Formats: sequence, structure tokens, C-alpha cells
Amino acid sequence: MAAIYYYGQDGTVVDDELTRIFGLGTKEIRYSEKLRKNVFDMVGFVFKNNMTLVVFPKNYYENSYIDLLNKSHQELNQDVRLLFGVIKKYCETEKTSASAGSYMGADDGYDSDYPFRPFYEVYEYYQKYGLYKEKETKVVEGASGKINWKSTISKANKIINGGNLVFSPFYVSKKNFNTVFITDCMAFIIDYTIDNYHDFLCMKKTGAKPKFDFLMNIDYVLMQLKISQNTVFKDVHKNLINSMIEFFEEYKEKARGGNTHVKIRYFDMIWQKMIAAYISKHFSGIDTSTGEAIFDKSLKISVISFKDQTYDDIDDSWHHFSIDIDHLAYENSKLYIFDSKYYTNISDLNYKQLAYNEILRYHYPGTTEINNILLLPGEDHADSHFSYSSGYVGCRTIGTKIIEQFLSPKSVMEDYLG
Repeated sequence: MAAIYYYGQDGTVVDDELTRIFGLGTKEIRYSEKLRKNVFDMVGFVFKNNMTLVVFPKNYYENSYIDLLNKSHQELNQDVRLLFGVIKKYCETEKTSASAGSYMGADDGYDSDYPFRPFYEVYEYYQKYGLYKEKETKVVEGASGKINWKSTISKANKIINGGNLVFSPFYVSKKNFNTVFITDCMAFIIDYTIDNYHDFLCMKKTGAKPKFDFLMNIDYVLMQLKISQNTVFKDVHKNLINSMIEFFEEYKEKARGGNTHVKIRYFDMIWQKMIAAYISKHFSGIDTSTGEAIFDKSLKISVISFKDQTYDDIDDSWHHFSIDIDHLAYENSKLYIFDSKYYTNISDLNYKQLAYNEILRYHYPGTTEINNILLLPGEDHADSHFSYSSGYVGCRTIGTKIIEQFLSPKSVMEDYLG
């Protein structure tokens, strides 16, 4: 049965049909007082039978294009794999509690019903060593199988029959059931996962075809794998079996009757991390005519060094307030105050950004330039967020403006994975 695709974007209105089809609830949507409708409150995927809902980050596409996609149900393989790759990388590199469970698992901001982390561990073994082939054979009496002549000659009775030397019984070498089971189990985990999530898993399958129904006999599978823990000795094999046990335990625990979720509710964390990487690599300067940041994709390391900076000595009151700025740099008497904002748009004054501007105005003696920019997802362009009017600018000659600069989320995501 061909897959049917539906699409949405974080923060946009949810069609009632999508709510019904995918059973969306408070972990996927929220009520917007401003729009007086339900809007998406997640980024990621919801799978139900042969249907897939893909929810992109804010401003990934024009809303009109999303509407067209929901009429055509077109499959966007590259975009789907890009989105999954970004979520996966963030969870791996940040080592959150989410990645400690399953991808997007234990943390309230993440959700997944499929054990992707143990799957990747099994697949990593497969890439390095192939399917499990540890030689575990036993020699037994029998007429069928490959004759083990060494054991037969040393153990069997020797009988002269018609002038011929006959050995009885034959000893044959047989593969240990445990070895075959581990191999089949490994192949099932890999091929089943790739078959069901081919949308974003561009990986080679093993091609093995185990006849055993692993999911219908999941308790038996877990029992056999736990027995196998005591029959292997190399750490690499023990780790493989532990990953397979974790896969089936999580699958059993998280099964949702046909629905699978792979999503993150707080994509702003990922946006901040991606923007930090993007600035650190590609920032090359400021356009003096517009005040926007210039990014050069050919640069691999920016000439300006940015960091997340905390100022905890700004307040002498008993509160001892502090401020934290996402992306700050001070070089050559120039101050750069950048802040990543995961917003669809900005309709209100960003008081915090204006406060950062004024608090740091006199902190660095000799400052000749203050560049204050909000970095948001959207089609590449820049607007003025705030500019002091003549009645309020006073003696200020620098740091009189805040810029809203939109960066293509798709380009930033591709760069993050690159």
C-alpha cells in the first residue's frame, strides 16, 4: 500500500482533518489565543498505518505551499531525511536525557515510540562487522550435517565390514542455535526498521529473510537474548546483544496501537544550536548600509569568535540579576550582540534585546560599534526591529538600532548536518 503524506509547520493552524486522522492531542497541538484555533506545537513526524504526518520548523515553507502538498500528498524525501537528521544529531551531540533513553524519549520536550538509538547501535555493528558470525558450533552424534572427521575418528567405534573400515556413529558439526538466532534477530531489527522508516533512513538492508515472527513472540525473543548474554565473551558482541535487548524492550513498552511519534516540542533549542554553529563558521562582517550580518558559505571558521556569554555582575541590588546572551563577540572595538529567536514573526518590542544593548553599552571601554541582531527562521531578508527616534536617541551615536534578520531554516539545517 502506497504511503500517504500530510504536512504542517510548527506554530501554524492545524486542519481538523489532521487532528482526527492522527489523533493529535496536547503533546502535538496547543490552542492559540491570538488565532483562536489549534496550532502545531511540535516539529517531527507522526506515523499511522500507511499515513505520515511531517511537521516542519517555523517558516520552512510558505503556508500556501504546505496547502498544495496536503492536496497532492507528495513525498518530500530529502526534506524528511534532513529534518530527521537534524533532530538525531542534536540529541546525539547534546547527550540529553532524550538520547539516553531512545531518540526523543524520556525528556518532556521529546517524544518517540520507536527505539531508534538501539537500532543505530545495531546498524553500527553491522557496518563494521557485517551480520553476527561468531563461530559457535557443537559436535554431536548424528547422520545429518557436516561430518566432523577429527571427532569421528577419535570417538567413533571402528568396525570392519566387508574389508572396509566403517565408523559408527558419525559425529557432525552443527551451528549453535544461539548463533543463528542472534544473526536473524540482528537482521530483523535492521531490515524491519529501514522498511518502515525508509522516508528518512537512506540505508542498505541486510537482505536476510528470517522466517521467525519476532514481534509476535517478543517475550520469547527477550528471553533468548538474555540467555545469549552468558554465551558470548567479547565486549563488542555483548554490546550488540544489549542493544538488541534494549530495542525489543523499548518496542514492547512504547507500542501505541499503530501510531508512532518521532518529534521534539522545543525546536528553539535546536535553532539556537544550529545558529551558533552557522555564525561560528560563516559570519564575515556587517553590511554597513542595512546593518544585517553577512554570511559567507565558503568560510569554514569565522574571523570573529562568538560565544554564549553570561554577565552575573551587572546588578548590585539584593536580587543580583544576571543576563545571558546566546551569541556575543567583542573584537577590534566592535560589539556583536546576536540572539537566535525561533519565532514565526515578531510583533512586539523585544525588551530583553534592547536591555542587553544598554547594559553593555559602556561595559567595553573604547567601543566604536554595536551590532544588535535577532536571527529568525524564514526567507532570507532583514528588517528594522527597533530604531531610536530623535526624541530619545540623546547622545547615542552607536547602538541605536536592532535588526531582525531571517535565515532560511532549510539552509541552516543543511549546514548543520554538513
